[in-house]
Amino acid sequence: MQALYLFLLVLSPATALAADPPSMGAAALQVTWALLVVVGLILAIYGIARKRLLLGKMGGNAIKIIEIRPLMPKSTLALVEVRGKEYLLGISANGIHLLADFSGDATGRPDFQSLLAKQP
Repeated sequence: MQALYLFLLVLSPATALAADPPSMGAAALQVTWALLVVVGLILAIYGIARKRLLLGKMGGNAIKIIEIRPLMPKSTLALVEVRGKEYLLGISANGIHLLADFSGDATGRPDFQSLLAKQP
């Protein structure tokens, strides 16, 4: 019950203006209350923004990263599955390049020799 009275006292500006200057404990309580309100607002805004930004991504799992292999500090190979088709991507500081398309092979994952045989 005391917490309710204290809560009403903190939120009532007329009572605060009519009273003597607040003690150190009351000032600390007001600062703590204000800090909790600000942190609560920040968390609420973060939650709303996160829901809105991830709304399109939650619709399905159309893109799956199967494997990532770093080659050099800024170069990486990534095997990605998009709607049942697999692609080998080269990722570097200059951009992302398609290295191989594995969607045409009936066995799923071709071996290295068959990929070399297809190259001109």
